[in-house]
Amino acid sequence: MLAPAPRSTAIWPIAGDVPDLRTIIADQAVTITAQEALIHAYQSWLNTQQTPPAPLPTATGNGTASASPNGTTLTVSGVTGGSIVINAVVAGSGVPTGTTIIAQQSGVTGGNGVYTTSVTTTASSAPLTFTPPPPVSPWPTPNDAPTLTSVQQQQTAILRTQTALIQQYQDLLNTSQTPAPPSGP
Repeated sequence: MLAPAPRSTAIWPIAGDVPDLRTIIADQAVTITAQEALIHAYQSWLNTQQTPPAPLPTATGNGTASASPNGTTLTVSGVTGGSIVINAVVAGSGVPTGTTIIAQQSGVTGGNGVYTTSVTTTASSAPLTFTPPPPVSPWPTPNDAPTLTSVQQQQTAILRTQTALIQQYQDLLNTSQTPAPPSGP
């Protein structure tokens, strides 16, 4: 019968492993820093893209309704102050409350031209205002909720891991009697 192999009483890591471990830790620190920069870049991009646009200014102009084809054709001239956009609310003499622009038939985009209104108007060279709809915030949409929950959970996990890593660094500094960095704890 063979005698059992003697057990090693050496403690891991052995002193010879220290340089390799230092290299691994340094490489991991570089990776963590790069990933942190990438996360910040993604969050910054997302914040920029999800910022609601500024409200558009109200445009003014003079409008005359046309009977063809059904009184929803509005010819506008002298547009100032902003652009006429689809879904802008039209107000003025001869324009029923709640009338909106639903299309532009011809002319300068958003400026002087012929537009289609949502209802029949009777404006005749009347001063009109064209109030654009309020900007729609793209953040968050109902479809974003599961993704946002996932990101929040992953960020929580990362924060816990970073907290544990910081504690390990502090423990290493304390046990090795290395002074803490000037910007450290």
